[in-house]
Amino acid sequence: MKSGLLLPLCLLLPACALFHRAPRPVHAPPEEAARVQFPLDLPADAQTLPAGVVTAMQLALDDFRPLDLKPHKGATEEELCLYQRESYDVTAAPGPEGVTFVQITLKPQLCEKQGPLMDMGATYAVDVKGRRILAVQH
Repeated sequence: MKSGLLLPLCLLLPACALFHRAPRPVHAPPEEAARVQFPLDLPADAQTLPAGVVTAMQLALDDFRPLDLKPHKGATEEELCLYQRESYDVTAAPGPEGVTFVQITLKPQLCEKQGPLMDMGATYAVDVKGRRILAVQH
């Protein structure tokens, strides 16, 4: 009886890989969170971004530099810089038929330790309602 159950279980095990959950941001421990003081109101220079634009940017960034992406062993200082999301600027613009174009570009001279870097960004066409990337141009 035990061997009769083993085969179906082994066949179903790979199906668990289909239920991959996107990585969630790490939260600070409660002691650290308790030290954060929120302002009564945000500063005058705060920016309001439409949620659809933020969603398009998030989808593009998640594809371009996933949160769980780690540098390879022995990465140079320049390569470590290129792995960081903070090394890039993100620009978004509305397109036709509900498409949002998202351009990700390397911040000028930030990671350039050994000369200029070329083609370190990408432009995405994002379907926000469908939460999917339609096309990528490198």
